[in-house]
Amino acid sequence: MKFHPLLTAALLSASAGVTFADTVTQRPVSLEDCVVEALQRNLSLRIARFAPQVARLTLSTDYAPYDPTFSARAGQAFSGSPPQTSPSGAIIGANNTWVDTYQAGLAGALPTGLNYSLTGNANRSQTPDSFNPNFIYTPSASVNLTQPLLRNMWIDATRLNISLDKLALKSSEQAVRAQVLDTLLSVELGYYSLISALENVRVSQKALEVSERFLFETKKRVEVGSLAPLDAKQAESEVARNQAALVTARQNAGDAERVLKRLVDDDFAAHADQMLTPTEKLNHIPSVQSRADSWSHAFEMRPDYVQQKLLLQQDKITLRFTRNQIFPQLDLSGSYGVSANDPTLGSSILELGQRNNPNYSWGVRFSVPLSNLAARNAYKQAKLTQQQQLLTFKQLEQTIMIAVDNDIRAIEGYREGIVATKEARIYAEAALDAEQKKLESGKSTNYQVLQIQRDLTTAEKDEIDALANYNKALAQLAHDEGSTLERLKVKLDIR
Repeated sequence: MKFHPLLTAALLSASAGVTFADTVTQRPVSLEDCVVEALQRNLSLRIARFAPQVARLTLSTDYAPYDPTFSARAGQAFSGSPPQTSPSGAIIGANNTWVDTYQAGLAGALPTGLNYSLTGNANRSQTPDSFNPNFIYTPSASVNLTQPLLRNMWIDATRLNISLDKLALKSSEQAVRAQVLDTLLSVELGYYSLISALENVRVSQKALEVSERFLFETKKRVEVGSLAPLDAKQAESEVARNQAALVTARQNAGDAERVLKRLVDDDFAAHADQMLTPTEKLNHIPSVQSRADSWSHAFEMRPDYVQQKLLLQQDKITLRFTRNQIFPQLDLSGSYGVSANDPTLGSSILELGQRNNPNYSWGVRFSVPLSNLAARNAYKQAKLTQQQQLLTFKQLEQTIMIAVDNDIRAIEGYREGIVATKEARIYAEAALDAEQKKLESGKSTNYQVLQIQRDLTTAEKDEIDALANYNKALAQLAHDEGSTLERLKVKLDIR
């Protein structure tokens, strides 16, 4: 879209309140340029992109209980007793004992709910007398296992958190997608609003120029006596009216430009002296809408609809967990180990490997609260929450269907409005030309000519508004059916 240089300079001055003749530069932008810059620099989008990163870290943390824990311990214990005299009168020497203990173990859990621990011990006992110290080495190794059979068997708190946070991650990605769609819709609406505002400036400028020429011609006729002085006053009033309308139009254009700039820029101060100038025009691009197709697309692509389905899946998992918690606690446990006892370290280790001294155990543990009130109420609450979310899901479906239907009806209405306003503008142009000729022949009045000039200006603005509203309605429909990315040919990678 092209604009007169003086008009653009006046627009810049009016929108900012100061003269930018030496500093302001025009920056031509297409809708595609604005979309690309918004995806890269829009602050709301940049903020929203952190949510999936946080969700991934949360999900990764959920796996921490499956991380084996290694432990090690070393220490020494001493016990001593003074010399004693036996009942027979024999003297028993002092008894001093040292025990050196070394222990290492690995413990953790598996996704089946199984808890395990692997432990190895190496003890050295020393019981010296005055001349002959004795050493005993007692190494041992054991494994202990505990497996839930009812409660926490097919799902437990860890698996619950993992399942819920997997869905939460997907939901956070859909939230980013929703923010992208909202931002791109705002960019489209802002771009069309700026075009419309600048077109209104052009129309207002044209109306002012026409009224100024009419005033000049009227004054000449007043001077020669063919018109009364009152006619000149009417023409002057029309000029003043159009001047005020032009100031308002320029202010509106400045506001629209700043709205668009805020959407596509993250550093307003650095680009405050750049004037975004659209390179595209408002066009009537014929399109055919299918309500059924739009509904189908919305139920597949709309982020809020996908998020609601994910929420239903979370409720289903929570319901499964709370149902499992109603069951009694029934755990199967078992252990197996070997040990050795020898005065030499090497022999004790060899004996340990031969498993000459095995030991094992197994058993079951059963427990359940007598009323089990907490678990039963939690299960009932989960069922109620699921029923509530199902109704919310149904409500969202209705909201989407109504929004899409309203958008299609709006498009049809604006399409008819484009045709009607175009015809109205053409008729107004012809009427003004005819009325001016009648004025020249003395068959009309200045007032009638001025009134038709106003009608023409109104018709031109109505046509601009109809085109802008039509394009905005197409953008709104694409947003409401979730096809904005396809409409603007944008490939989105949230990861």
